[in-house]
Amino acid sequence: MTIVTVTETQATVSITEQGATTVVPTVSATGVEVNQAGVPPGGNPKDLLVKSSGTDYHSEWTSTPEVNALQFDLTAGVEPANGQVVWNADEGTLELGKGNISNYIGQETMVLCRNASNTVTIPKGTAVMFAGTLGASGRIKVAPMVADGSQPGYVFFGVTDQPILGASDGYVSVFGKIRGINTSGYAEGAILWCNPAVPGGFTAIEPQAPNLKLPVAAVISSKNNGTIFVRWDTGRRLQDLHDVEANGSKSDGDVISWNAAANRWEPTDRLTPVSYTHLTLPTTCTPCRCRGSACD
Repeated sequence: MTIVTVTETQATVSITEQGATTVVPTVSATGVEVNQAGVPPGGNPKDLLVKSSGTDYHSEWTSTPEVNALQFDLTAGVEPANGQVVWNADEGTLELGKGNISNYIGQETMVLCRNASNTVTIPKGTAVMFAGTLGASGRIKVAPMVADGSQPGYVFFGVTDQPILGASDGYVSVFGKIRGINTSGYAEGAILWCNPAVPGGFTAIEPQAPNLKLPVAAVISSKNNGTIFVRWDTGRRLQDLHDVEANGSKSDGDVISWNAAANRWEPTDRLTPVSYTHLTLPTTCTPCRCRGSACD
């Protein structure tokens, strides 16, 4: 039978086992010092053991380690699981796993959104618009973008990065690449606009007014499993300009004129008489520049 006797004297703890004595420094307020095989007691599941001072064998458990730098394996080439971060050599950045998609840090911006429909799935690669919020949760609701002019351009939000089931959450990309969508119908380098005839769809042909002209993405690779780069512009209507007030009634033939009293541009009937304080007409006829001779 092994008998261990522990004796603490001032700054040391003596452990005597079958006649052999081992001297161990005392336990400090910030960690446990050991000079033999083993780890300090305590800690919680998934805590890390770190060196807590310059003293030999001084270590402690922590759930919030501090490091000067974190080095990733640049050649691992692994796919991150949900919540994992790895280095992606092809994209030259860190890749964050988010379920069945990835977020390439510093190169993409995506937002977790709620499908505004309770029953209809929004497919991956669909242009979507702002459709409200989910109560006080902070979750944004989205629906396929309507670009026929019945909605203002500023409600456009982004492009879905994954299918979003009815009344469920999914990621919407507002900047960056979306991979794994069918782009075979477009040429590489083509600019994709919101399709006025198909809610949520794209067209490579610039729409005509009064349809919205919303360039939202560029085709990077043209194939069944292609890639687009989302970089959208909501465009502007004349009435959306800061110094224009044209949200009221408008009629055929109206023109924009300056209202000095209101300090803004407004639509005006072009047939409205214009009042002049005076109008000076020439008293002599000068040669016409176009003909170089006097007028008849």
